[in-house]
Amino acid sequence: MEKNAKKLLDKYIAGNCTPDEMTVIEDWYLQLPFEKEAPHHSLIESTSQEVWNRLSPRGKSVKMVIVKWLAIAASLVLCLSVGIYFVTQHYAAPLTAKTELKNILPGGNKAVLTLADGTVVNLDDAKNGQIADQSGIVIRKTKNGQLEYIIKEIPKATVKGSNTIATPRGGQYEVNLPDGTKVWLNAATTLKYPYAFAKNERLVELNGEAYFEVSKDRTRPFRVKTAVQTVEVLGTHFNINAYQDEAVVKTTLLEGAVKVSTPSASVNLHPGEQSLLNATSARLSLNARVDVDKEMAWKNNVFSFDNDDLQSIMRQISRWYDVDVVYQGKITSEKYVGEIPRNSNLAEVFEILELNHVHIDARGKVITVTGN
Repeated sequence: MEKNAKKLLDKYIAGNCTPDEMTVIEDWYLQLPFEKEAPHHSLIESTSQEVWNRLSPRGKSVKMVIVKWLAIAASLVLCLSVGIYFVTQHYAAPLTAKTELKNILPGGNKAVLTLADGTVVNLDDAKNGQIADQSGIVIRKTKNGQLEYIIKEIPKATVKGSNTIATPRGGQYEVNLPDGTKVWLNAATTLKYPYAFAKNERLVELNGEAYFEVSKDRTRPFRVKTAVQTVEVLGTHFNINAYQDEAVVKTTLLEGAVKVSTPSASVNLHPGEQSLLNATSARLSLNARVDVDKEMAWKNNVFSFDNDDLQSIMRQISRWYDVDVVYQGKITSEKYVGEIPRNSNLAEVFEILELNHVHIDARGKVITVTGN
């Protein structure tokens, strides 16, 4: 490991650090008091307790600090020169203990396509290019990990049958439907759709989370049906989070207009608004001031938390890293705020969470979270 502070910082900015070197830089910065300048050698001992106090839970809110490195590079040169030995010694044991977690990598483009005739195609293994031809509609896998439909000839008669694309835990995928609609699927998500849409509507079924950019067609409304609601649009951009293990189904509108309906109620959304459907009571409500960036963070390859509880965070981690989570003891009710890149390995994610008194252990693909 590079021990010269300036050289290590230069490696970090250039993107050439090893995982351990990245951890040294990030963990040291997380210990700095926010109101102070970068500490001199004489201040390390006097500020160390204050640092850890700032990282401890206060009341019902805990802040996970995610650093934007270019903005604080100059300060880091100073703090690393006096702090690197302390950090490497302080974190040597935890890093060794988390070797197994480092082997659990983030998800990627993984999905299984089931055609109307029952043919199953593992898109991870399928070669780029044409996969199938369904009555003149060609299905292709592109080199950048997308599934696209190309209409070579319009079917002369109504074509029946549906295709299903399913992402596993630890998977995501983008689909370009026959009408030009683009759909991004999050992990553990299933989308069912006809390979040729009807003349009067475009109906798809969703279980999980997906972001839609619907191609405009005023003669054929686009409808997304989940287990408890239906979203109707003509052409718009929106996100639906409809996992069965979540207490609320959330539909977030970015552009255009949508109508969200249940058997007993409906609500019209405008850009920047979100519908909330309680899965237990079936109560449908409107959030007129939603944080759109937070709802779309997954598509931008980020975990974003804003007053989320630990179990909600762990459900997201479970889906993306394909791990099972169990709990022992009294689990904290603290709320978390912050962002974590989704391309981090699992050890890096938990190093941040453990700074906020989340204690974990790993045995294979089972993660045990222990309360205080």
